Amino acid sequence: MKMSEHPMKRLPWFIVVGVLFSVPGEILNQILARHNVAAFRSTMLSYVVLLFIAFFTAKAIQRIVRRRDYAVICYYLLFGTLGLMVEWFLLGNAPVADPFQVVTQPGMFTFWGTLVLAPMLLQEPAAFVDLQRSFLRFFVSFSLLYLIVAAVVPRSHGGIYFGFILFAAGTASLNYFYVKYFRRLTEIHRHATV
Repeated sequence: MKMSEHPMKRLPWFIVVGVLFSVPGEILNQILARHNVAAFRSTMLSYVVLLFIAFFTAKAIQRIVRRRDYAVICYYLLFGTLGLMVEWFLLGNAPVADPFQVVTQPGMFTFWGTLVLAPMLLQEPAAFVDLQRSFLRFFVSFSLLYLIVAAVVPRSHGGIYFGFILFAAGTASLNYFYVKYFRRLTEIHRHATV
C-alpha cells in the first residue's frame, strides 16, 4: 500500500498504533519512575497531536522526495531528530545535563522515530509480513522485560535505572528492523523501475 492511498481511513489506525508503541516507555517513565498518572495522560494526548501532524508530514515528504524509500528514511530521521530536540530543550534530557544521558540518546532518537515509523511499517502489504511479525515480537519482548525489571526490582537496588538501560538498548535495537524495512523498500523500488 502506498502512503497516498485512502489517507483518512488510515489516519485513526495510524494514531492508535503510534500511541500504543509509546505506552510501555511512558509507563516506565511517567508511572513507574515518577508516579505521575496525570503526566502520563497529558503525554498520551501530546502524542495523538504529534501523530496527526506526522501522518500528513509523511505525505508531504513523499510529494517532495518522490522515491518512497528515501521519503521514509527522511521521515524517520526528521521525527527522531525532532524528538531529540524536544528531549534536550524542553525536557532537560540533554547529554550535557547528566552524563548518563549519553547512553540513552540513541534510544530516545529511536523512540520518537518509532512513534511515527512503526504505524507505517505495520500498514505495509503482505510482502512485509515476516518483518512485521519479527518487529512486533521483539518490541513486545523487550518492553515486557524492562517493565518487569523496573516494577519488580526495588528502586533502591537499581530497578528503575536498569529498566531505563534496557529500554534505551532495546529501543535503539529497533533500528535493525528499520534498516531491513528501508532495504526492502529500496528493493521494491528497483523491481518497479526495471
